[in-house]
Amino acid sequence: MNEEFLVFLDETGDHSLRHVDKEYPIFALGAMYCKRDDYINTINPLFDEFKYEFFNKRNIILHSTDIRKSRKNFNILMNKQVREKFFERLNNAISSSPYYFAFSLVDKMKHTDTYIDPDNPYDLTLAFIMERSFFLIHKKYPDAKCRFIAESRDTKENKNLKSVFERIKSNGTQFVSGSELEFITDLDFISKQENENGHQIVDLCLYPLARTYLTNKCHPSVPVYYNKIYKNPRNGSPIGYGIKTFPNNISSELVREIEMSCI
Repeated sequence: MNEEFLVFLDETGDHSLRHVDKEYPIFALGAMYCKRDDYINTINPLFDEFKYEFFNKRNIILHSTDIRKSRKNFNILMNKQVREKFFERLNNAISSSPYYFAFSLVDKMKHTDTYIDPDNPYDLTLAFIMERSFFLIHKKYPDAKCRFIAESRDTKENKNLKSVFERIKSNGTQFVSGSELEFITDLDFISKQENENGHQIVDLCLYPLARTYLTNKCHPSVPVYYNKIYKNPRNGSPIGYGIKTFPNNISSELVREIEMSCI
């Protein structure tokens, strides 16, 4: 890869509109935007050091579900002292790494109630994430290229996502033209077993924001990386900039609660 920027993608929830889980009726896509050199020289060493400190090896996948449930390699978190030190070090790695974060979510129940022929959640969320790359990368570094990297699913899922990616890249979106997205070179798929730290960071940031939306209360992990979320340069709001929820925007009251939790 010779691109100057990398964009790592991860998702939570099911993007199907046919069957909606009432306990988790959302689909969300998260993205980490970073310089390739920062990823190689700063982010990877930070997370590898963290993994060696607690597991004596780097071949550990930081999966938020396993961490929350203290299962598999994370059964060490059953020990209160280890757990406190683990989260202190992990939060430091997340907050000190150089990247931007963006989050797009579809409330599937509200989405299907609002529109007769609702757009596919993957189309909506990926379009927003690709638009953000234009403002975060291309506007600041007009000669730079960037590559998107998704976590591989099955062949059909990968093919469908690639098709959506190519269509958005060619046709553009409501706010960004196809020609303005030409700096995005390609979308690669990497399996979870390849242990890419970028995907793990997105996973760790994605779930707390999804829970924040669902409960309408700030998840305690969000303040750790809130300053990484892309915001309106004029008023500092993430609404429509680094956080986009469909069919309605996340409430300004919830954003204020998040910001109060960061103080």
